[in-house]
Amino acid sequence: MDTLFQKHEEFFVFYDGEGNKIERKTEIRYDPLTGESSRIVFDPGMDLTPPDYTQTSKQTSGKNCPFCKENILKMTPIFPDNITPNERVTHGQATLFPNLFPYSKHNGVAVFSEDHYVKLADFTVPMIRDAFIACQKYIQSVLATEEKEVYVSINWNYLPYSGGSILHPHLHVIISESATNYQSQFERKSRAFKENHDRDYLNFLYEHEKNGERWIGEHGDVAWIHSFSPKGHNDFQAIFRERTKVEDLSEDDWTNFAKGLKGIFATLDEQGLASFNMGLTFSNEGFPVHARLIPRLVIGGLDTSDFNYFQVIHHEPLSYKVPEKVAELARKHF
Repeated sequence: MDTLFQKHEEFFVFYDGEGNKIERKTEIRYDPLTGESSRIVFDPGMDLTPPDYTQTSKQTSGKNCPFCKENILKMTPIFPDNITPNERVTHGQATLFPNLFPYSKHNGVAVFSEDHYVKLADFTVPMIRDAFIACQKYIQSVLATEEKEVYVSINWNYLPYSGGSILHPHLHVIISESATNYQSQFERKSRAFKENHDRDYLNFLYEHEKNGERWIGEHGDVAWIHSFSPKGHNDFQAIFRERTKVEDLSEDDWTNFAKGLKGIFATLDEQGLASFNMGLTFSNEGFPVHARLIPRLVIGGLDTSDFNYFQVIHHEPLSYKVPEKVAELARKHF
């Protein structure tokens, strides 16, 4: 099965202005499930500084934020009674309500807590756990009302680099009659993998990667690895072992997931990264629940986006970071 982890090296040779030879390597890696390629490119030694939104937080919090405590019950919409008799879904510190500008048939927004600006190091396990349990409760309520097949995910845009438009930390629950491209491809490719190899892909990945170069660690039944063929400069995957449905997930599972996220956050912080996109996906075909987290950043003095024509037009991710080195960095936080 090692043959599933394919890579190819290319070398570009050129000379500097004084005639000294320079050789740069590009490594093309192929995703073991989808076959899609990504490129590990020359790292110029970026020295990244995490963005600090302390001043912005003062300008956007309180009366200027619909998610802050004085506004959340007045400025956010409410669910119909068939979803919850309590207008909104709550759990611990978290409050979940309908998205005013929905991306799908059902779209809930879960606010973590009263804190308007939370740095990575300041997220607590209960804060993370409660928000995801609120999402789980909402999903279960929606599924009880749905007759058609729907596709479910919990998503997180953290800080503006990720596309997040409100600083106050929050999650999006997407429940749609139409699969996203990621969901559709994952189901299709996982089905083919099982037919070809007589085993589930994510369980195979867990067994193959455990204690290897891209292994990070696990808490309970939630394991973390770094992707072989990354979709960004880091690409962390969480696998919920033996959990395939929304109702399979216990409070302990969410606690363990939150502990793992804390380790990932420490890894990002150590690299000067802060913002990220994350998606937690539920399968309709009995494959394990899994999550993927990819940091977002800007490059250079112009605050250049980390996405360029390679990602946007060619759908080819680029990474300055070698997956095995990132995994080594992350392991010490587990």
